[in-house]
Amino acid sequence: MYQEDWFMMLHMLWVLVSFFAVIGLLECILGVLELLALRRVRSVQQAVFRVELTGDEPHMEYLLNTLSLMADRVDVGTVETVLEVVDRGLNPISRRELEQYCEKNPWVIFTEAPENDII
Repeated sequence: MYQEDWFMMLHMLWVLVSFFAVIGLLECILGVLELLALRRVRSVQQAVFRVELTGDEPHMEYLLNTLSLMADRVDVGTVETVLEVVDRGLNPISRRELEQYCEKNPWVIFTEAPENDII
């Protein structure tokens, strides 16, 4: 009885390891395909992610860190990724926090929305 239990646990471990090995192999293949696809794109010079904020944001630094990570996860090869935050009526406290964050992080750009901006 003991030997059969040991054999079954060893078999379950083998199935689990094989499952994760297949997933790892697929991830490697997808990574190589993505790398090859990005090498063909040469005209992109900068990727800009635009976010418009309004009102009061009590957790501004958390929000900006999350948005920066999301923008950074989009892989455009060796192209620089920039996060542009547009002020659409932030309150003064949130605006000050945003300006301080932009001073510490050069990849985050703070802009004000023009009057006739339709985007």
